[in-house]
Amino acid sequence: MDVDLRLVRYFLVMAEELHFTAAARRLYVSQPALSNQIRRLETQLGAQLFDRSPRGVTLTAAGDAFLPHARAALAAIRSGAAEATAAAGRDQVLRIDVLQSDLATPRAVLARLRDRLPSLRLEVSSRGSRDQEQRLLDGSLDLALCGSTARCPDGLSQRIIRREALGVALPADHPLAKSDTVAVRELTGETHYLPRDDFAPEWNEFVLACCHTAGFTPRRHPASTDGTSSALELVRAGECVALGLLSTPCPDGVVVRPLAAGVPPYGWALRWRDTARTPAAALAALRDLD
Repeated sequence: MDVDLRLVRYFLVMAEELHFTAAARRLYVSQPALSNQIRRLETQLGAQLFDRSPRGVTLTAAGDAFLPHARAALAAIRSGAAEATAAAGRDQVLRIDVLQSDLATPRAVLARLRDRLPSLRLEVSSRGSRDQEQRLLDGSLDLALCGSTARCPDGLSQRIIRREALGVALPADHPLAKSDTVAVRELTGETHYLPRDDFAPEWNEFVLACCHTAGFTPRRHPASTDGTSSALELVRAGECVALGLLSTPCPDGVVVRPLAAGVPPYGWALRWRDTARTPAAALAALRDLD
């Protein structure tokens, strides 16, 4: 049976979104066109892949069974294309997601790769942990930098490369801004900023654990962004405080104070999938990052 790989890609995006409008937007096609292509794939396979109902879209048993094979097929094609490119003598490409390129550790990772592997062409993205996981598994991403507190999914490998001390970002006129250190329990009554749960779940899990250890559940600011700069603007406006890394640069009007003893450092990890595209040279270059 011949299956159109373009249809397989459509299926994978649809399986991730489970929403025709959202999937069509990602694929840059119209919703009717996507629906027609999914039906075409179902016809080729002789099986219905999605249940469509007023309550939403779900994978059928056939769709669940097809999903891992579709991922593997697309990953194999991408790996083969990469190998062909390498064999033809063209520049090697490393597709890497670093969560937030303005933070110290992502900057250090990218600088190290550019310094030690100058022939390596980097394709850098910052799309969040959940997105990293999907792209690593489907072969569209080679390497990901994320928080090490997250459980590593099946099929991926992980290595911690750095640990960073934590602090709390405060408005410059906050009563704790003049303290040498701040205990997490002193932040009990504050409104705390946390990023979107789908963008950095491992960071949110880490922060919530710190607060729970200190005896409280933090009141969460209703706004949520993907970037540190936007979060620090909320801190500067006096709307919240934010636990973060001591190395994070802060704008005028915001101060960062170290957290008192007892809070563990935050670990950064690299993740990858063991395939033909396993980024061995990049992993070796980042082995002694300090």
